[in-house]
Amino acid sequence: MEQVLGFADGHPLQQEALHLEKQGHLTAAELKYLESIRAQESGFGPDHYTTATAYDSLGELYLKTGQLDNAEEYLNKALRAREHSGFKSELATTRDHLGRLFEMKGDLKAAREIRLKGLPDNIACGNSDCLRLQNSLKELSKCSTCKVRP
Repeated sequence: MEQVLGFADGHPLQQEALHLEKQGHLTAAELKYLESIRAQESGFGPDHYTTATAYDSLGELYLKTGQLDNAEEYLNKALRAREHSGFKSELATTRDHLGRLFEMKGDLKAAREIRLKGLPDNIACGNSDCLRLQNSLKELSKCSTCKVRP
């Protein structure tokens, strides 16, 4: 008999997926992210900010593994959900992930456009070591790594 997961199960599943990913078990992490997404979609719906986090995490995993079409699908789902709910910093982060995707596909114009959609005050720092999730263009211009210019 198949177990039915509820929305409360989504978060622990996502944490488990992240743990598997950090350990390098990428196939197992993918399956766990998909399980988390099913639980969150059934409990919260596809536009909830927690579901968006799961979409974004899976999209990032697909970026790491070079599955660009899958990455684009899940990052776009995250983008749509985050445009309607959640924190602005998370929206900026998803746009940055899409920017990385477009760069990997060789579409630098699209990468620039998606990143700059948050002008003037909601742009993610492209430096993965940066602790700030949301920045104004003026603040990014001070970052020694980013130096973003429109």
